[in-house]
Amino acid sequence: MNIAITGATGSLGRHLLFEVVKQHLDNLNDLKIFILGRNKKSNSLENRIQAIFAESGFSYLGTGNSIDHIKHNLFSNVLVCIPCELQDDNLKRNKCSDLLKNYDIDFFYHIASLTDFRDDHKTQENLKTINFNGTKRLLESISKLSLGEFCYVSSAYSCGKTCGNIKPDYTNLDQDFRNPYERIKLETEILIRDFCEKRNIRYRIFRPSTFCGRLLEQPQGYINKFDVFYEWAAFFLYLKTKQISNMTELFQAPLHYPVRMCRKKNAGLNIVPVDYAAKIMLQVALQNHPDISFHLCNKGETPHELYVPMMLNLCNVQDHEIVEEMPRDMTRLEKFYYRTVGKIFTPYVCSDPIHFDTSNIITVEKKAGFTCPTIDKECFQKLMEYAKSKYFGLDVSMTSNKD
Repeated sequence: MNIAITGATGSLGRHLLFEVVKQHLDNLNDLKIFILGRNKKSNSLENRIQAIFAESGFSYLGTGNSIDHIKHNLFSNVLVCIPCELQDDNLKRNKCSDLLKNYDIDFFYHIASLTDFRDDHKTQENLKTINFNGTKRLLESISKLSLGEFCYVSSAYSCGKTCGNIKPDYTNLDQDFRNPYERIKLETEILIRDFCEKRNIRYRIFRPSTFCGRLLEQPQGYINKFDVFYEWAAFFLYLKTKQISNMTELFQAPLHYPVRMCRKKNAGLNIVPVDYAAKIMLQVALQNHPDISFHLCNKGETPHELYVPMMLNLCNVQDHEIVEEMPRDMTRLEKFYYRTVGKIFTPYVCSDPIHFDTSNIITVEKKAGFTCPTIDKECFQKLMEYAKSKYFGLDVSMTSNKD
């Protein structure tokens, strides 16, 4: 089997990479994975991939004493790193096409993208350049390859502000969107659909909701990027670092934060474990599912009333108030909150309930022998324990020697 992946250094991309390898541990000689990504100035793509496996890949594989043999085979024969930039105008002439043209690519997973929920002109330009134009360049560069299937990772929130029951193929550019990211994801879906259908290329669209850490593989709770709801908690912890001198007190010390935080009552956030999403993406392809579009989502929302207090209590945030509407007579502190982290978080926690239809994944789960963990109190606690052990991604070493 030959698989190509963009975005393999990101949260979903690395877990898809791990899952593909895990499913082929007994026949690695029959597997080739082409990884398209950036070289960084101080770190090559190959070195980055090796570091990712060392950090969290081998624990996912559960390889035990056979790790040395697998490591040698993996980095010598299975993984082929192809440095490239999606925003590069010369992508079509990049060695990507030259290398891949000698192989029949069974599945091409395009996961790489810019994730930015800010709503300003500069952000919109960057999203258009990387997510839309970058995908267009990629399609043109691989259009003449022997390609079995092109798989694109979009977003469940490409549905915009629509609520209620959302089918996985729902498409409406005339609706309102929370930010340019959502709209451009949908525009890119349409680009892929038109491109592939004109050229008779089989394609799939995967729409994930909000990723959380692992809950199927070890270590439980692992995530490499603390964004979305994690980032909300990290905001309060960061404020604390400005007030305390001993970082061992980061979670214990109270943060007095008299702000009215808006969220919708009787609604929630759809949270999906990243390892589950990666497994479903691969199983859909391996099982040759007839559908095109899929939600990589949980079967239900995690209530705001459950996870919001858990995070605030963990961070020991005091004097706050939970309200259902944004305050009109904002204090100076509230204005700061709503123009920073609240600007990104509020549009999602103030939405009416959304049910992302996952009915076409039921048969995939049954055949594969796993289901999506419900993000209840117990599971969310596991996520928080891991995040706490990593200080929610904050670099506390920079603030640990205050006078």
